[in-house]
Amino acid sequence: MITQTFNKEDLRKAAQHQRGSWNSIQAIEEKIQEGKYKDAMLSAVDLLNSIKELDRLAEKKVKQDELHHITQTFVNVMMNRS
Repeated sequence: MITQTFNKEDLRKAAQHQRGSWNSIQAIEEKIQEGKYKDAMLSAVDLLNSIKELDRLAEKKVKQDELHHITQTFVNVMMNRS
């Protein structure tokens, strides 16, 4: 997992969802081999949910970084005016 992708406070949750993604992939493979296609589909839903959460957490980091940059730029402009 790339730790720079997520906020520090979200790293544990991101790691859980990443592990969940890998577990779901493994379960999908196993269920398909066993011919349990409905169970494989349920694991695919779990995989998609974990990926969606990882994407949400990554997007949260991007937005917070953008806000920090804007705030820092504003502070720098205001300090240069005085």
